[in-house]
Amino acid sequence: MHKRLYTSLTAVTALVLSVVLMVPAFGAVKEQAVDTILLEPETLWEDEVPVDLSWKTQQDKGRWIDEMGIAGDSKSLILVINNLEMESSEEIPVQTRNGKRAQSSSRELAGNSRLFYYSRCADGGWREVFAVNCYISGGSGEDEDIYGVYRLDSAFGLESDPGSLVSYRQLSQKDYWITDPEDEDFGAIYTAGEEGPGTKEAVRLGEMKAFSNYGMILKPETEGDAYPALVVNCQQASTEDDTFSGIQLSQSHVRMLIQSIDQDTRIMIAGEVEDLEGM
Repeated sequence: MHKRLYTSLTAVTALVLSVVLMVPAFGAVKEQAVDTILLEPETLWEDEVPVDLSWKTQQDKGRWIDEMGIAGDSKSLILVINNLEMESSEEIPVQTRNGKRAQSSSRELAGNSRLFYYSRCADGGWREVFAVNCYISGGSGEDEDIYGVYRLDSAFGLESDPGSLVSYRQLSQKDYWITDPEDEDFGAIYTAGEEGPGTKEAVRLGEMKAFSNYGMILKPETEGDAYPALVVNCQQASTEDDTFSGIQLSQSHVRMLIQSIDQDTRIMIAGEVEDLEGM
């Protein structure tokens, strides 16, 4: 009698506990999986969240170019970003062969900057024509001195005209690039007589050999907003030359630009991607 009563009480107690604790009355206790989310106090404050600029480089078909409003009415655009030597700098994406976007990591050519050439597509988007490492130089000044917006003025070279879309000048041994900012011909090609140029701050282009096989002269889009004149010339043997204020890249790419861009192409030089906005 007492044994049956004890057994009954035990069963009732187990049943009550199983209801209260929501566990089976018989057999092993099953563990319940619980997701635990810990919120750090600082994440609750909006002003503690860093500004995300990645949208500028992650949009497909170059939509970020239009979002930033940097192209204006131009159908083609050249961007030169001087951030290769900065470890944590934001980079413009490049188009890979399989069609996927990826961050530019190629360093196949020497340089301190990366040049991107974009062309407007029929559907309104932007196509990357090519991207290549290059050098920018402020000549005797700082590289940052040449940051700004430029347009193509003319082209030149020791080689014959490759099919330039702007006026092309084939150089002679008497042609000089005037580097004296105080000279009235600064930033222009000057053909000197037997006495030579009227200033010592000039470079005889014919002596520059491969550097002057092809070249381009850039002028500021708006007067006073950028360096007075820049040269785009051929990089030679992956060496940097500070004779000119401008851009040095491989000869094949200089030749390609001469054949494909004109005064309507917007050329922008900056230290970072976000610096392009408002230029």
